[in-house]
Amino acid sequence: MWEALAAIGTLAAVFVSVTFGVSEGFSARRARSELRRAAEEAAEKERQAAERERFAVASLVTAWVTDRYEPDPNRQSYQRSVTLHVANESNEPVVDATVNVFLGQKSRLIGPLAAPTPIPVIPPRREFRWDIATGVAAFEDNMQPLVGLGFTDARGRRWFRDLDGGLSETTGKEVFHYAQEDPEAAQRQVGVIDPSSNPMTVALLFAEMLWLDRAEFRLTDFLPLLDPVATGWQGEWNETRVDELRVLLADCSNVAALAWYSAPKVAYARVFSDRSLKQVSLAGASVAVDGCFITLVHRDGLGWRVFGVGPRFRPDEIWFPEFASEERDHEDGS
Repeated sequence: MWEALAAIGTLAAVFVSVTFGVSEGFSARRARSELRRAAEEAAEKERQAAERERFAVASLVTAWVTDRYEPDPNRQSYQRSVTLHVANESNEPVVDATVNVFLGQKSRLIGPLAAPTPIPVIPPRREFRWDIATGVAAFEDNMQPLVGLGFTDARGRRWFRDLDGGLSETTGKEVFHYAQEDPEAAQRQVGVIDPSSNPMTVALLFAEMLWLDRAEFRLTDFLPLLDPVATGWQGEWNETRVDELRVLLADCSNVAALAWYSAPKVAYARVFSDRSLKQVSLAGASVAVDGCFITLVHRDGLGWRVFGVGPRFRPDEIWFPEFASEERDHEDGS
């Protein structure tokens, strides 16, 4: 009997020892698991914090277009107002910003219009605005203008905000304003063939006429393209004067498909050679690269006309006599 009791005691001791051993092993595994889970959670929180920090500035940089109709008391009608906005609501500057305006879909790119390319700096807590109504009016089906925005933050990271407002980090800085080997897309970029609303119509006609052979050139077709207010065009015209203009465009064979607007009534079309066109397509350069420019002005009752050729003429270098009559009409209340 005592031997049986001793055996039972031994078995109990072994059971307790094994139970304690299993319990201690389970507790150790659970502790290691909890430590591992805590480390993973800490790493995830750190990753999320780093991600928030990485997006902190970029998420506060946006671009959008407002499109509305406002009453025009002088004309007793509504006037369309289209404004491009670029804003940086962060506490740090962003640099080298580029914008592209699209009309309703990604395939209808019409360029930066009135916005500089690039925008060198967008300071903290600042918003820039540009009137793009004139540029948009050069296109048919010009509703729903959208905008894409690229920029670099203070840490050198490059970002892109797409037409739907989505934000992504990108490795490249190329921003292509021109259709890449797509004649149909290039034609869509030019806009409507209408000299009253589209400066590109006049710029293309002007350049193409100067590239014609002398036998095909018609002065009577050429002179209506010129701005009657520009003093450089005044006086008698002959073949010698036309040849002087031909010299300016002698090394060029292309006109950029996009116009850039420094003011609602002042636009530029860049003229360049095949060589510079190839550089544009590779580097995604803007309308500000080297080349010859056709400066165009919009005259009331006439539409767009060529003001000058060569370097770009600033708006403050161009005389607009119609502004004085508009001011008098405003003072008279008419």
